[in-house]
Amino acid sequence: MAQAATICTRQEDVEFPRTAVAYAVRELARRATVSPDLFRRWQIEIDDHGFVNVFVLPGTNRRIRFPRAESRFWNNLRARGFRTSTATWMSGPGPFPDLLPDFKIPFSTADRTDVGPLFVAEGSGCVECPVDLLASTLLTLARFQETLATPRDEHGRFTAYSSVAWRDGFLHRPIVDEYGLALEQALTYLLPGWRPRERRLRVKLGHDVDEIGIPFNFRSMLGHTLRRRRPAGTLRDLLAPATGIDTTYQLMLRRIVNLSCDRGLDSAVYWKASVRGRNDSGYDPRHPRILSLIEALRSRGIEMGIHPGYETFQSPEKFCAEVSLLRELLGEQRLGGRQDFFRWNPQTWVHWESLGLAYDASVGFADHIGFRAGTSIPFHPWLLSQCREAKLLEIPLLAMDATLDSYMEIDPEEALVRLRDCVARCRAVGGVFTLLWHNTKFFQSCYANIYQRLLDELAGSGRYDWRMADHGTC
Repeated sequence: MAQAATICTRQEDVEFPRTAVAYAVRELARRATVSPDLFRRWQIEIDDHGFVNVFVLPGTNRRIRFPRAESRFWNNLRARGFRTSTATWMSGPGPFPDLLPDFKIPFSTADRTDVGPLFVAEGSGCVECPVDLLASTLLTLARFQETLATPRDEHGRFTAYSSVAWRDGFLHRPIVDEYGLALEQALTYLLPGWRPRERRLRVKLGHDVDEIGIPFNFRSMLGHTLRRRRPAGTLRDLLAPATGIDTTYQLMLRRIVNLSCDRGLDSAVYWKASVRGRNDSGYDPRHPRILSLIEALRSRGIEMGIHPGYETFQSPEKFCAEVSLLRELLGEQRLGGRQDFFRWNPQTWVHWESLGLAYDASVGFADHIGFRAGTSIPFHPWLLSQCREAKLLEIPLLAMDATLDSYMEIDPEEALVRLRDCVARCRAVGGVFTLLWHNTKFFQSCYANIYQRLLDELAGSGRYDWRMADHGTC
């Protein structure tokens, strides 16, 4: 939402200032499908008694009341004292009893595990929340836990298994989006004439081009036969330099993009400009045959984006150099993309924003599918290091092919079950289902099959266009 509600304050809190309070209220309102016009008429009052009152109808006392966390709560957080509470619906079992029987509130201010209803009617004009849901929302979206000194894996990544979401069993749920459904119920009670907008599923598919078969690589070519048991791929790569036909990986990229186009779904292709290294194939995106492929894909309306290489993580100079090259190559300034290997931390948002990039799509775990940021709805992150909202969109990533196969090591049918559950949860909250599938993965026929089956089920879903997104829509 481009403009904030009016904020009146009688109390300032250095840990959770009024600008952060307004941000959290807005993010919850978005997920309750509150329109920008209605939100602009809301008034947020921070009183002297430790409460945030959100007045939702001008000229009346109709409000939602949230308690504010005390200083000892913030001290406990810094000492990693994370508590997760469970709450129930305000009335009835809710619209999705199997998917959403309750609510999980990490970084909870409550002293008990079960807090009862997430929203409680206190007379006809007031609804109260028993926990500081605003703080929980902000800390989850801002990836607070990942700002702390926590063990990382061999690639410097914060892992799913280190997260409070994994510890407390809700990584598979978009918990912040689910709060929107609870808030919708509370608003319906306070504003009988208000009607929430219809929620609909949108889909965004991404393809990180880690390898494209150019320049010719004997080891990779031989791997088609020895590791992947695709001798036809080896033969194609042998013939490609002399005949000009597509390399195997070029062909796979065309095929994977065609699948989404044929089903009316959006795809984005993210290109690298990194030098050759242990984790970078080092192809040159300026190669004439790669340029030709880029133009062919772009002519079909496929989005072109960036995939900063392995060594750009926490290296602003290398990151800037690669972004500059790809901007010149693609002829666009407003680009989005994803960090290689998901090598990301909250400071990465600052680096991406500083170069004026449009969106990041790196916030997903490599080792487990799920909702790393607790949401399937793209959002502008809150930068804890600078205490402000970023001028950058985050499109959270929910699942990747290699996560299912190489990290979780589940068979294709079980992978399809997990993906379907993820889609169902996105559909319930009106979120964006995001999926990364590599052209290199298309060699595995069993996984290529489940990808096609999933796309068949997603055919006809809404598209997510980040160019049309602002604070008022998702």
